[in-house]
Amino acid sequence: MNMIKSLIDKIFFAIGVIVFLQLPHFIDQYTQRIGGYTESKIQQLEEYQLIAENNYDGNLNLLIENFKKSDDKAIQQTGENISTTQQDVVVLNDEIKTLEGDGLFSKVVFLSTNLRYNIAKGTMGTFQPGVPLNLWAFVYGLIGGILFSLIFNGTAKIPKLVVRKYKNKSKVFAK
Repeated sequence: MNMIKSLIDKIFFAIGVIVFLQLPHFIDQYTQRIGGYTESKIQQLEEYQLIAENNYDGNLNLLIENFKKSDDKAIQQTGENISTTQQDVVVLNDEIKTLEGDGLFSKVVFLSTNLRYNIAKGTMGTFQPGVPLNLWAFVYGLIGGILFSLIFNGTAKIPKLVVRKYKNKSKVFAK
């Protein structure tokens, strides 16, 4: 029985290592996808910037305000759309700086509160598992293995604790 428990513990450890090794790889692919998304938004803004260059002395904000002041609802909505895109680009550039420049732990913390669902879903749809060859990936793999092993060992001990507690209660009632 001990041999089976040891084997299962090793399997859980291996699964934890494999799963946690994928985390840095997923973050790299997510970063690439968000970079492409940002580039697309920047290109949209550049097209409107050309209009602003030709008609508003290069002042994109003036173009946006004139769109918003229009009597035509569609043009007003276009102004709102440009304004939103402009704000998105600033936020996206900050996200990319974090994802490209910070350490893996900071990236994990950042993504736990700032994950863009649509980008993550797209990344998962095309995700190709791999093994990143860097120290942080191996450290996370080791952490995952230890965590999964602890979960298994903790879960395996629960039935023993319940039985022991039940036996102790039975002894109390037997007196």
